[in-house]
Amino acid sequence: MPIETDADRLAFLDADEFGAEGVYTPAGGIASELFPGIFDRPTIATALNDAASLDVRPTFLCRQADLPAAADGDAGDQLAVAGIGTFEVTSIEPDGQGMALLRLEARV
Repeated sequence: MPIETDADRLAFLDADEFGAEGVYTPAGGIASELFPGIFDRPTIATALNDAASLDVRPTFLCRQADLPAAADGDAGDQLAVAGIGTFEVTSIEPDGQGMALLRLEARV
């Protein structure tokens, strides 16, 4: 059972402080209302023999309750992040405590 309430999670995602706002659109579905989250572009460094590469994999952390019922991370689902851009949603990873991490990739 989660310790924090839904309101606690909402305060953590305050777009005026450090968060962002997004709109989720399932493939062939209707766009959600604007909802808060935390957009991040973590950089992953990998090395193989003498070659190194950097990989940027954007993510969006949000309350699971804010995602539309049709959100499942299937091919074609999109997340538009205000002021940043639109991304393909590759997976949705619920944490079991009311939050979900959306793994994103740039739209082609």
